Amino acid sequence: MELGRQGVRVTLYERARGPCLKACGEGLLPHGVAALHDIAGLPDVPRVRGLRFVAGGVSVEADFQEGFGLIVRRDRFDAWLREKAAETPNVDLRMGTPYRPNGERVVVGADGKRSLFHRRLPARPSAPRRVGLSTHVGGMQGLGSRVEVFFHTDGELYLAPTGGGEALVSALFYQSAFRRDGIMHLLNAIPELRARASHIEQTTPVLACAPLGLRVARIVDEGLLLIGDAAGAPDPITGDGIAMAIVSAKPAAKAILSRDFRAYEQTRLQMGRTADRLGRLLLGIPRADGRAARMLLRRRALVPTLLDVAVGRRALNAATMLRAVCNG
Repeated sequence: MELGRQGVRVTLYERARGPCLKACGEGLLPHGVAALHDIAGLPDVPRVRGLRFVAGGVSVEADFQEGFGLIVRRDRFDAWLREKAAETPNVDLRMGTPYRPNGERVVVGADGKRSLFHRRLPARPSAPRRVGLSTHVGGMQGLGSRVEVFFHTDGELYLAPTGGGEALVSALFYQSAFRRDGIMHLLNAIPELRARASHIEQTTPVLACAPLGLRVARIVDEGLLLIGDAAGAPDPITGDGIAMAIVSAKPAAKAILSRDFRAYEQTRLQMGRTADRLGRLLLGIPRADGRAARMLLRRRALVPTLLDVAVGRRALNAATMLRAVCNG
């Protein structure tokens, strides 16, 4: 859409014939919301003002300092995006059409973690290996204006309002702890959620994704540029996947117009490195029966600091963490 708005003719190939559900945390952080608004406006979906973290008996709320987040159910969000793309001048949207080379001067690979372009620009799964599950339910009690993150010895569970009384429920597990009934297991294992989920009804199938993280060392080549999950995906614990893809759109468009692909590569790889470092830091949390998580949450100043890192307001470095610890 960004290229089409700037007068570049774009052919957009979409293999699927229509929008579909996807295993996803479905959250869009404020810097992604701002980028989306600039490019295409905003869909009419639930807004959230921050996050609530829970580990054992410890609970901490952290609100966004600027802007708001969105909860974007993927089938509806994808339908909205495709409608916007079809309305954009110079964009030829071809639904139900797999990409085939046709002499294009520039190709943008935006086809996800299993991109066909990884044959040219290899990718490898991140460590540790993790598995994600997601579904939607009706009847969940106590939904508010924050995304809730529950840490448990087996992983993490995310709860967010998707509108109309429906909620996203997403669970992340280390591969060694994965179980097919993982979502219901965590809803029953976490006391607060056991009561709140006593009358839920599932509204969408349980979908799975594995492995979760992906690293791509090079994301540009002659006439080729990768974006979104095709260019590498952080562990979903950072909540930055969709936002990173949208924020990357303007630098990618600028690179194509200027033919300076390396500048885009440096920008996008730095985004990925920050997300990976944040993910590795957070992945040390759900261990030892929640004790490490409770220790972090008791350092309350650390929580908004890490949230600021996730939304791009602060760099993740020793000085940032030292100030947070001293202030906490």
